[in-house]
Parts: sequence; structure tokens; C-alpha cells
Amino acid sequence: MLKSKIYFIAAIGTDSGKTYFVENICRNLRRKKKSVMAIKPIVSGFHDGDKNSDPAKILLALDLEISKKNLDLISPWRFEKVISPHFTGKINFEKVKNFCLEKISLARKQKQFLFIEAAGGVMSPINGEKTFLDLAAELKIPLLLITENYLGSISHTFCAIEALKSRKISVEKIIINEHFSGLQKPSGIQVKQLSRTIKNFSGIEVISLQKFLD
Repeated sequence: MLKSKIYFIAAIGTDSGKTYFVENICRNLRRKKKSVMAIKPIVSGFHDGDKNSDPAKILLALDLEISKKNLDLISPWRFEKVISPHFTGKINFEKVKNFCLEKISLARKQKQFLFIEAAGGVMSPINGEKTFLDLAAELKIPLLLITENYLGSISHTFCAIEALKSRKISVEKIIINEHFSGLQKPSGIQVKQLSRTIKNFSGIEVISLQKFLD
């Protein structure tokens, strides 16, 4: 189902299901005896000892201990406040980019699957000058876009696609999280209808999250 082994995982917004996708695809690949790694370089709302944090979920999916050493391995930039990363004023974009490039190089040498998860949406700022869109463009790897089925998600998805296309980022698949999250209102339309609409406008393959993980 995947054409490559290394992907950038982005979404149309916060809490769209990026980590849920990453942890489950890692488990699926491990069950098939495939070598896999996943990282989420930047995370906010993190608290030590929280086994429900995104980095902790990823480590568990990789069958790795939740330790400071392993947290540094997959999420070096961890912040307690639930805020956009750029508000911390502590992130050097070049260091984030180089961290990801090192992981990509290692995965290629080891012929390993690698998933690099963004924080927030496609245009979420990393610092005062760069966004996750910039990071995806710099890494030059295919992207999987997570969207949802809430009222307004079609427009948000098209906006994300246009932003990605403007930077010549290859979007291999759009994955619909059929279980809406947060305070968004469900759209009331079937996932099949939503899939047809998005594919018709974008020309990109669209699949439901559940079907992708089955």
C-alpha cells in the first residue's frame, strides 16, 4: 500500500490523528517483521511520566522503553505548555532539519521504514520564520496527509493541498480520519462521498484511516 519506506506525516490541523496513524502503522509493520522507526521531533503539552503523550505512544508502538534516552531519540524538542512551537522561542529550524536528515540517512542505510510526524497542521510555525511546510519541503520525502470528516474539513484539506503543491511536495495519499476529534462538528456525509470529492479536486488517492490500517 505504501510506495516508499520514508514519509513525512502531516495533517490539516491539530488532533487530526497523526500519532494514532503513526503508532498503528508501526505496530502493523512490526507484526510483519519489518524494521521501522518513527520520530516526532517537536511536541508541546508534554509532561514527564505521561504514558499517554504522543512520544510515549510512539515508543510503546516501537516496543521501546519510555525513558529520557529514548524520548531524546524521537522527540528532542519537548515542551510542557500546550502552545504552538514557535511561541517557545527555543527552536532552531536548522537543527530540527538536520536531526530529521540524520534519521532519514540512517533509515536508508538500514533499509528501514521511517515516519516523521509533524506537530499541528501543515502551516504550524516551528519558529518565527519557518513552518512545518518548510520542513517538509527541505526534507524532500513523500508525504501522507491526514484529514478528517467534520464540517469544513473539505476546504481545510484543499487549502493544505494547495500549500503543499506550491512547494512541490509529493503527497502520496490523503488519509481520512473518519472519527472527528476536538470540538469540530461532524459533516454528516459518508466517508466514500468525502473521498470522491477530495480525489476529484486533488487527483490524489484518498483512503479511510481504518481501511489503511486494516
